[in-house]
Amino acid sequence: MATSAAAQEVAVIPSQNAGAVSFLDAGTGAVRVTVPLPGKPAAVAVDGPRGRAYVVAVEPGRLHMLDLLSAETLRVMDLPGAPFGVAVNPASGLVYVSDWQAAQLLEIDAGAGTILRRFATGPAPSGIAVSEDGAQLVTAERDADSISLIDTASGATLAQVAVGAHPFGVTLHAGRAFTADVMGNTVSVVDLDSHSLIATIPVGERPYAIAFAGGKGFVTNQYGESVSVFDAGTFEVLATVTVGEYPEGIAATADGRRILVANWFSDTLSILDAQSLALQGEVALPEGPRGFGSFIGGEP
Repeated sequence: MATSAAAQEVAVIPSQNAGAVSFLDAGTGAVRVTVPLPGKPAAVAVDGPRGRAYVVAVEPGRLHMLDLLSAETLRVMDLPGAPFGVAVNPASGLVYVSDWQAAQLLEIDAGAGTILRRFATGPAPSGIAVSEDGAQLVTAERDADSISLIDTASGATLAQVAVGAHPFGVTLHAGRAFTADVMGNTVSVVDLDSHSLIATIPVGERPYAIAFAGGKGFVTNQYGESVSVFDAGTFEVLATVTVGEYPEGIAATADGRRILVANWFSDTLSILDAQSLALQGEVALPEGPRGFGSFIGGEP
């Protein structure tokens, strides 16, 4: 029997309080394995084509490279400053980590265990996103109320664009950058070609991260115990869906059928139907799941 695309995808959820990382079947929510990872792991980026998952342990400042199928640790790197957000360049496989303390992004060859370049940003860079062609890098700068757009080939900053108050998560979709503005209770929409703010979307209290599926955007509202849903083209707010307590990380399966939400205080993963917006199930996870970043990827 053929296996669905969703069933072949793996969700990798770091649990900060427990010091652990769970590997789940993204289609069913079934936990495959949970492995220890000390140091308050929070941010994650899955590179499905290359069979890797990257997790940042914030307390010691370490980047862990894990095998997506076996959950085996392949490399651990000590990083400077206060690393937090992480993303993978889909074209090159290079890894980017935001250094909250030094206002920079680190470009890393994780296979070789080396830092290649450092890109200056505004203060307190957090979430990172990379365009599908790998040409452009975007980071949310919490303390500057802005995002920086960086050309990955030259390392040049193309623009710094003002957004809402304290942007944290950033996601790219359809030629636009969407930021979750934690203190503004908004999502800011920036056009990547014109480098301009084109819309501000009201959402719930303390938005954290954003995912897209089926022509809709989904935003976790930490204080609202909910996910705001908006039309990805018109930016109209469509619905608010109740999930667990203090939702943070959010990601969509490749087929656009499911949205997975990591609930930090409930110690659960909520699974939503992206079309009907119905809650399909809750999966128990180790204490303090955060899943900040792109935590779903297909098996190689």
